[in-house]
Amino acid sequence: MNALQSVIMGAIQGITEFLPISSSAHLIVIPWFFHIDEGNVNQLTYDVMLHFGTLLAILAIYGKKFIRVIVEGFIDLRDGKFKDAMLLKIIIATIPAGVAGLLGKDFIEQSLRTPFVTVFTLALVSILMIISERMNFNENKITYPIAVAIGIAQAFALIPGVSRSGITITAALLLGLKRSEAVDFSFLLAIPIILGTSLYEMRHLSLHANGMALYIYGAASAFVFGILSLKFLINYLKRHTLDLFAYYRIGLAVLILLCSI
Repeated sequence: MNALQSVIMGAIQGITEFLPISSSAHLIVIPWFFHIDEGNVNQLTYDVMLHFGTLLAILAIYGKKFIRVIVEGFIDLRDGKFKDAMLLKIIIATIPAGVAGLLGKDFIEQSLRTPFVTVFTLALVSILMIISERMNFNENKITYPIAVAIGIAQAFALIPGVSRSGITITAALLLGLKRSEAVDFSFLLAIPIILGTSLYEMRHLSLHANGMALYIYGAASAFVFGILSLKFLINYLKRHTLDLFAYYRIGLAVLILLCSI
């Protein structure tokens, strides 16, 4: 891997981490397309640095809101207003993905990172995205059952091709949330997951001076493109549906299928 390839991989991570198009699918296709050989970097360390870049990106956009959720959550819990505590809803919704990650990560890495699985999940979630935009539910508030359901949906994002933002926003829409609430809850829910993943993977961190620049380029690129993609998605979904991303995912599924034949 050279400096340009590191920037490309960081950009892919930053863009696909937040857009509902599946980061895992792109991280399978893009290295093959650009002939990127990652042999001269520690892959686990590089992944940690990319996650760190996307964590900083989401904190740059949602950091103030997340801090407000924490402060208001402690006040609500102190006053016994458990029903209104968004912090508690986020914590509860994070548990399914956390448990699934700890117990199923090895199985997913060894058995589910296949072209067939990726194609299937890309197409399936695309269909759900299109359906969710055509359902006319009453506008609900984020209750504990809804938070748990979205959290369970987030756990499925560990499977390649699903997309964390895609499945959580879609689940929220299917459960009757307004699109703005669905987007905000999805990315507030992403903060503890990305933070937890980064901290968990830090045990593999192995930085060496001779490869430090590549790690920094990747993290910086993930940070910059993460901010740009997240801002784009928030603004785009204020006026448009998820359909564009669904059709893109279907096209990507077809491409992966053709390349794997």
